[in-house]
Amino acid sequence: MLAFIPLTHSVLWGSTAYTLIGGTAVGTVLILLFLPALHAAWFRIKPTADEIHEVSPEEPELRVAIAAE
Repeated sequence: MLAFIPLTHSVLWGSTAYTLIGGTAVGTVLILLFLPALHAAWFRIKPTADEIHEVSPEEPELRVAIAAE
């Protein structure tokens, strides 16, 4: 996407550069976020028992103390 930025100042290629930047950004978001979620929903992939870690009562929860200012 950064390679298209110099083209945005051109009279001839300016509008095309904006279209390419937007399309590349939207395509990247779709591939990274939407496509894996669609794959998991389509094939009904559920996490295994090893992936699900429930905190048992004997395990203390980690908490971060924030100092009052």
